[in-house]
Amino acid sequence: MPESTSVKWWQVVAFGVATFGYFIFFIASEPKRGLILSLSLLPDQLVHSWCDGDWSRFALLDRTPLIAASAGLLLVAYLAGRLVMERVGADDGLSQLELVVFATGVGLNLISLYTLVVGLAGGLQFRLAFILPGVAILVATVIRWREWFPVSESFAAIRSVVGSWFTERSTTNLAAWTCLPFVIVILMGSLLPPWHFDTREYHSQVPKEWYEQGAVSFMPHNVYGNMPLGAEMHAIVGMNLLSGKDNWWWGALVGKAIIAAYAPLTALALIGFGRRFLQPTAGMIAAFVFISTPWITHVSTSGLIDGASAFYLLATFYGLMIWYQRRRTDESSTPALLLAGFLAGSAVACKYPAVLFVVIPGIVATGCLPLRKLHLRQAVTFALAVALACGLWFGKNLVLAENPTYPLLYSVFGGKTRTAEKDLQWTTAHGPPRDAAGRSFSWNSMKDSASLLFVRSEFASPLLLPLAVLGLISRRHRRLVLALAAIVVFNVVAWWLLTHRIDRFLVPILPVIALLAGIGATSYCDRVWQRTTIAILCAGFAFNLVFVTSPLPGDNRFLTSYDVLRRDEPTDGPFSAERMHRAHKYLNANVRPGFAVMAVGEAQVFDFEMPVLYNTCFDDCVFETMTKDRTNDERMDALREKRISHVFVFWYELDRYRSPGNYGYSDYVTPELIRQEFVDRGILREIPLGLEPGNSQLFEVVGWQAWDDE
Repeated sequence: MPESTSVKWWQVVAFGVATFGYFIFFIASEPKRGLILSLSLLPDQLVHSWCDGDWSRFALLDRTPLIAASAGLLLVAYLAGRLVMERVGADDGLSQLELVVFATGVGLNLISLYTLVVGLAGGLQFRLAFILPGVAILVATVIRWREWFPVSESFAAIRSVVGSWFTERSTTNLAAWTCLPFVIVILMGSLLPPWHFDTREYHSQVPKEWYEQGAVSFMPHNVYGNMPLGAEMHAIVGMNLLSGKDNWWWGALVGKAIIAAYAPLTALALIGFGRRFLQPTAGMIAAFVFISTPWITHVSTSGLIDGASAFYLLATFYGLMIWYQRRRTDESSTPALLLAGFLAGSAVACKYPAVLFVVIPGIVATGCLPLRKLHLRQAVTFALAVALACGLWFGKNLVLAENPTYPLLYSVFGGKTRTAEKDLQWTTAHGPPRDAAGRSFSWNSMKDSASLLFVRSEFASPLLLPLAVLGLISRRHRRLVLALAAIVVFNVVAWWLLTHRIDRFLVPILPVIALLAGIGATSYCDRVWQRTTIAILCAGFAFNLVFVTSPLPGDNRFLTSYDVLRRDEPTDGPFSAERMHRAHKYLNANVRPGFAVMAVGEAQVFDFEMPVLYNTCFDDCVFETMTKDRTNDERMDALREKRISHVFVFWYELDRYRSPGNYGYSDYVTPELIRQEFVDRGILREIPLGLEPGNSQLFEVVGWQAWDDE
């Protein structure tokens, strides 16, 4: 480490004692964390859970095609981004590591936008539309290869890096090696079938629906499918890269793996940021703190796109730092500004909130820096690059949904299927929660939020808070620390004032907090300080690694064969997991080709292998629309017209939605209604599956077997 302010022995002792005291308090504050200590004493059972508690279910090679497809897609993304960056001059002065980070981020959004264009043109099942551009990019790369990667320089760089990994004994290399297990866990977890509610409802379901119908369209039954889905579109590319009748399922796993790839890409960005603006050790520790945080493993392996938002937020800040650095030295800075703007727009293409959390701060920064003067041209250039990266999503919604920000800003734009009641339901569900007294903003709610962020957050890391606080009070890199702190404060305050205060929605600022942690860990160069820091990092490594490889963050059947995972037959072991509802499995096995299913209260429909009519809680109830105020014959005709042979009613979900303080749901469907107006009148017949009473019911439409004979 370079020279820095000296530290006294008592300061090191105080920091070490305070940090390990926080570790103990952190673990004791949540019962789940205590289980980690038990699991660490039973490593054989932990490893056994990776193959679903039965070594006969072990498989690894069946992941090979998906890994190859995902790696190929990432490679094409990097090459496409590199070509575009070279075209606008945004690659000048960047290291190879920075080129990988920025080009891949740019390329992934370019592929996503291209897929959106193909989808709007109705060509999502036209495989050549995806293969030919990939081949063209590879051919263009071959032409540029020697200029991009001079052979002698490339081999020299590889020898230098690999040699340092095996010969040097430094905090930097320790942090580098400890990142690797978490990257492997994220990779293996990302290749598991979707199990998270949101992923099975829309992150994987919407690309599946668009691919099966061959076009991007408006979704009246799934409000989430009408928002920007930039990170999810790669699943459609995966569906075209793979073949067979189930390529929608395999392609969705490719898309899920690409979403997970944003996590290691962010770690690389942190390493590059440290090398350019801090020091290598600070960047490497920041990368380790970030990648080892259980939140990152959770969102990455479950198919949630918060990791993509985290990458683009950091990449935008990184790009703006490079722009400002060049701006101050009178170098050509416009290409860097365009790069930062495109990355900010890519964040919006993933999720609307990035307009507030990434784009607006970026416009303010470009318009006000350097100080003492308003720089309108810079802000406009940044905004135009933003529009290039995400404008098509708003245009799509303007045409298809009649509201560019659908389903937001209903009072301004309106929108298809939207009503004042639905808008109130949406805004209430996504606004600050109310306490028992009906207040959204109170001292008690602030204390609850503080407790959540500092200690109780389910997938937090014990490393983040101590090291980040140390970074805040460090005497080094004060301007940068203030900028990072401003980003954190702005995001937390906006999160508390404007959102429903789910801690997962703060995952995008974890790279920024990790940078503060990296600065804090490298505050001093004394040997005692280094050893204390290493001890703290090792303690965090051990805790977080056991946590993320256990079943606590989600499905951890990393080594279980796809054949078993697809059939989803649980064992009797202590870590046995069941991903699919029993009724879903019955329907996949018994619904004949040419027939469909209606799901009521159930929106996790990704695994249904037949057409399914469903709706989210924020959309019109399809069962109500089809059957309310109709005669028996009219109801039966409506079911026959849609070829609906079975109806699945998920009472548990309906009760949850209708519970006080929850999202809400139409009150039309009730057990009494189903029994009196559908079962007793001979429209539906219950299929006895031994389901838990009150959980759900599965019905078949009376006489559906004879429809083929009519």
